[in-house]
Amino acid sequence: MTVDGKDTMHERLILQSRMSNLAKVPPWIEGLAARHAIPDDMQFAMNLCLEEALSNIIRHGYSSEPDHSFTIQFSSPQENYFVFVVEDDAPPFNPVDSPELPAVSSLDETHVGGQGIRLMRQFADALEYEPTPTGNRLSIGFSTAKSAIAQG
Repeated sequence: MTVDGKDTMHERLILQSRMSNLAKVPPWIEGLAARHAIPDDMQFAMNLCLEEALSNIIRHGYSSEPDHSFTIQFSSPQENYFVFVVEDDAPPFNPVDSPELPAVSSLDETHVGGQGIRLMRQFADALEYEPTPTGNRLSIGFSTAKSAIAQG
C-alpha cells in the first residue's frame, strides 16, 4: 500500500496466472470496502468486473499458462470514485473497443463465454484501455454517486 502526493491511497495485489488465485480477489475487495466505505452493491460490481477481466487474461491472454503474473492497483482519485487498474504482459487486447455478443433473451440461447464485456460495461462506470510496451492496462472505475441514485 502506498500513498501518493495527493493523499490518494493506492493498494496493489499481484497474482499469478492461475484460476485458483482469483479466490484472493473478493477478500481483498472486502477489505477495501471496509476501509473506504464502499457500498455492498458496488462491491458486487467490483468483484464481477475484476473476475471477468482477470479470468480473460488467464484464459485468453496467457492461454492458461501458470507462470505469468498480473497486477491490480486500487486507488480513489477523488471522493466517492474508485479505480482498479489491471496490468498484464499478455498480447494486446482492447475490451473497450471489442464488440459484445447480442444479449440473450432466454435460457435456451445461453452459452458459456462472451458475455463478460457486456457485464463489465453494465456494472462499471468507466472502462479505459491503454496498450503498454509489454502488454495491457485496463482501468475500471466505479462511482458511488451512481450507486446512491440506484438505491434512492
